[in-house]
Amino acid sequence: MKTVIKNALALTMNGREVLKDAYILIDGSTIRYIGQEAPEQDGNTRVLDARGGIVMPAFVNMHTHLAMTYFRSYASDLRLDKWLEKIFAVEDRLDEEAMYYGALIACAEAMEHGACCVNDMYLDSFGTVRACADSGIRAYVSRCVVDSDGAAGLERRLRENEELFRNFDAFDGRIYVLPSAHAEYTCSREALSRVYGEAKRLGRPVHIHISETNREVSECLARHGMTPLELLQSMGLLEDTTTIAAHCVAVGSRDIDIMQNFRVYPVHNPCSNLKLGSGIAPVKTMLEAGVNVCIGTDGNGSNNNIDMFRETFVASVLQKGFNRRADCTDAFSVFKMATANGAEALGYNGGVLKSGAAADIMILDKTAFLEPVHDPFGMVVYSGEAKRLKTLIVNGRVTVENGECVTVNKQEAYSGFIRCAKRLFEGID
Repeated sequence: MKTVIKNALALTMNGREVLKDAYILIDGSTIRYIGQEAPEQDGNTRVLDARGGIVMPAFVNMHTHLAMTYFRSYASDLRLDKWLEKIFAVEDRLDEEAMYYGALIACAEAMEHGACCVNDMYLDSFGTVRACADSGIRAYVSRCVVDSDGAAGLERRLRENEELFRNFDAFDGRIYVLPSAHAEYTCSREALSRVYGEAKRLGRPVHIHISETNREVSECLARHGMTPLELLQSMGLLEDTTTIAAHCVAVGSRDIDIMQNFRVYPVHNPCSNLKLGSGIAPVKTMLEAGVNVCIGTDGNGSNNNIDMFRETFVASVLQKGFNRRADCTDAFSVFKMATANGAEALGYNGGVLKSGAAADIMILDKTAFLEPVHDPFGMVVYSGEAKRLKTLIVNGRVTVENGECVTVNKQEAYSGFIRCAKRLFEGID
């Protein structure tokens, strides 16, 4: 089916190009035309009138744990290590049904907050990948590998990710499975080598937590005499592989040099890092070094929302305040972090509005609260909110209409979610 968006103020991400009164033609899952001349239409073409509203690539949420929806406002006001102790006790109870409903609610939330794509890392992820497939979202999913419980646990988790890959990879052209290691402190050298070896075999990125806290880095230095990124480099794992490195709060100049010299995409999670008291990532320094920084929300346990509008706003103003420079992390750069950079890291043709790109598009309502548009990128980053989202298109399919997710039965999802939540927290202090 063909769809035409008309009367668009289009942020193409072809540099800083903005097209007024633009048309966008979608054929199936792909953008076939964008320009100011009306494309040919027939009686079967669906027409969406943007009415002069901002039309742009939808957000790419580059690091999250979807099924952590159950932990929204749980274990609040604790530092990361103490927070994890509380979380782990309940996570042991998560089964496929709980993972499914927790992730399904999160998929609806993510799309209603502007994300066409999520990059999820979590536990046994069959429930998560089914939820992503059912919801209509674009998703990159990985079963997080740890081996702190020994070799048998490592083999089991690697097998689970292999099974995910066999059963779901490339489903509907929007669900993909990635290799994933939790972090240096939960993975042996053997586990890290196995995960990276699988990534090289499949030609896929590795998703991993890197240098989330000063404590993580200091303990890695004590064990290995190197930071987590330096350890991966010393093992030869960063060669010929893309690494999606979540957090990167406690990184120094040598780590940033490694990011420059290898395909390492740091993922900034400002709200989660602030809420857990982990610190502020040196995003300004990374960007000035030419590193392609991305943005993610992290999970609902450490963030409380999967809201990329909020994340982009905080990502920009946090660096401005911390560095005392209003001109750093400008709106265009942050918008690129939240769209094109993420798609590039994942290796799919998205995050842009151009012929041949994936039809992952967001339309903001034309409203007095988003007028006048002096700077459209600034309007999105500094004034954009989920309640201004009119339409979201994922892989050519409308998933959000008038701000409501139409591809998830939220009432049914909520019923299953609450049933699982009661079971998970029964008897937990």
